[in-house]
Amino acid sequence: VQSNDGRYIMAAGTYPPRIRCFDLHELTMKFERYVNSEVMDMVMLGDDYGKLAMLHEDRTISFHANYGAHESIRIPTFGRAMAYEPTTCELLVASKGNRIFRVNLEEGRFSEPWTYNNMNEKQQEDSISTSCISVNQAYPIAAVGCDDGLVRFWDNRTPDTLRPMLKLDVKRATRG
Repeated sequence: VQSNDGRYIMAAGTYPPRIRCFDLHELTMKFERYVNSEVMDMVMLGDDYGKLAMLHEDRTISFHANYGAHESIRIPTFGRAMAYEPTTCELLVASKGNRIFRVNLEEGRFSEPWTYNNMNEKQQEDSISTSCISVNQAYPIAAVGCDDGLVRFWDNRTPDTLRPMLKLDVKRATRG
């Protein structure tokens, strides 16, 4: 993961689980920290390495600061990817099942999760999962890629943020 100012790169290793921060301007390693479990995804919450959120394989999200580990929370299901939405100060966690968990970092609590329905009614609700998530830097629009071939979009500016505003069927459009 690269910082917003382009100066730092964070990398995660698997055995033993650890993270490293590299400074690109000085071509040095700033620090190395060992963590409790494997890191699935990382998000820098600020412009530099001072604020960092890590999604672990044991269903926890750990928050780190300059001095080290700050806090850790547990999410209800296994997470796959994370994204930070700076306009609402929310950490979005794509997870197994049909929910995207929202952690409000300003209030320090979970907000109501985003949910979506399957295109095919024969499928069970938990049979598809979210695979990836990304937030537009210019507008507060989040795109979520799912296992069923759909990309769903949420807009945080609308009053009904619990349902997707747009669905893009990538699987059907790229069938050849």
